[in-house]
Amino acid sequence: MTPEVQRARDHFRVFLLAAKRCNEFRELPSGYLQFLSVPSIAIYAFATEVGFKALALHTLGSASKGHDLAALFRALPAQLQAQIRTETSVPSPRWDASFDQDLAMVANAFEVWRYIYEKHPVDTDLGFLQQLAGAIDVALDTIT
Repeated sequence: MTPEVQRARDHFRVFLLAAKRCNEFRELPSGYLQFLSVPSIAIYAFATEVGFKALALHTLGSASKGHDLAALFRALPAQLQAQIRTETSVPSPRWDASFDQDLAMVANAFEVWRYIYEKHPVDTDLGFLQQLAGAIDVALDTIT
């Protein structure tokens, strides 16, 4: 593994940990539970971006620029795309279509959610981002 790939993998894992910590519910003195949804979505999206770039660096020798998760995913080799699809999705008759729709929904999550205060509410799927990041983590585990 090159030092560049190692750095990208390490950064992916640090951002993934940060996203998971944002998902922790904390009880407030009032008794309400606090959940950091906006940072969670933004950081999961950024971790996913860095993970895709780490995989591209390892398999292709370079990584695309930008934040578009769908474009970064499509830039990966077909075998790696298939592995990530399998790890992310529950097989069903709509499996590939569902993955593509979910990926399209979160493709620009980092750009949208880091500035969400400027926009009207938008749809996203935190659960899919979590599954996708988990699939990338599995793929990165195979890199030696």
